[in-house]
Amino acid sequence: MVCMRSFMLCLMCAGLCFADNTADPGALWQALLDAPPAREMTAARKEALRALDAWIAQPNSEDTEACAAYYRRAVDRVLTLLETEHPEQDVRVFQLYSSSVLVQTPSAVIGIDLDQGPNESLHQSPAEEGVAFCMTPEQIDRLAALVDYGFHTHEHADHLDYQITRALLEKGKTVIGTEGIRAIWADEPWAEAIVTPPQTLGRGEKIGELEVNVLRDRQWNNESHASGTENNAYLITLPEGLSIFVKGDINCGLRLYGWLQLLAEKGCAMDVMLGSLIYWRGPGIAAQIDALYAPLLLPGHTWEFGHRRAGEARGNAMGFLQSALLVKGAAKRGGATVLSWGEFIDLPLSRDPSGNRP
Repeated sequence: MVCMRSFMLCLMCAGLCFADNTADPGALWQALLDAPPAREMTAARKEALRALDAWIAQPNSEDTEACAAYYRRAVDRVLTLLETEHPEQDVRVFQLYSSSVLVQTPSAVIGIDLDQGPNESLHQSPAEEGVAFCMTPEQIDRLAALVDYGFHTHEHADHLDYQITRALLEKGKTVIGTEGIRAIWADEPWAEAIVTPPQTLGRGEKIGELEVNVLRDRQWNNESHASGTENNAYLITLPEGLSIFVKGDINCGLRLYGWLQLLAEKGCAMDVMLGSLIYWRGPGIAAQIDALYAPLLLPGHTWEFGHRRAGEARGNAMGFLQSALLVKGAAKRGGATVLSWGEFIDLPLSRDPSGNRP
């Protein structure tokens, strides 16, 4: 982990700090536009991410108007690109907050663990809860109009959102989740429409135009694996053929790896892996997944503000650059990159015959 002193030195060298050590959000934004995500991280991008991390790492930054405004600017960028650009030859992956990701294909827009910010209530809006870092109502309405499918891995508030889920379902969109998610909102008229797919073993469940393999597992909360929260892993195969994998917070890799190996034997592919690669109740399997499938790793669960206490710079929150460096050594075949708020990467719809990424 790079220390805070190194962060500030790099900020000063990059010309992104003022004398009072307060970064200029506009300069941070432009530095990242000038060094966009790619499979090979340039020195300029590394410094831009380092600078952004240092700015966000100010204690209680999520309570500041500057940080919320930067995030909303990032959300607007994503929504505008979705509304105005429609890639015909690629799949585009966007990063919103923490574990919240959008996948745009030529035929659909897929949301993964859509969540607008660090609010903890699943029955209130951030405004009702008093949380400043969030999307605007207009942004939520635009998002719900654009998304066709919303996948949720589990019911924790950093992977699920009351306002977004309600907006999607009230617009007739398809939302997929666990039985626990549907139970949370049992009193809501729209909750019965949440799809809770069965576990599959290589022969995917058809959900709309998607083929979805599901592992019903848990985020375990003890070493004995005696209790935990329902957590689905999804391997989503797009109509165009590309396969996207997300595990949410499944935190024991042993059963997950056995399931993934079985899917590989059944002929399934994994082109992209989204989300956290941390397994804090068992051994990590990032290198094994890379050896088995060679997916492009897009690590998530970055800057989850619920993982740092008030007054802390980081706590257990993972920064953007830290996340990228953490997975670099485990992605020898498929490669890895990290997306900050509002960023995207374009992926080709197919690999070459050897199975390598073009």
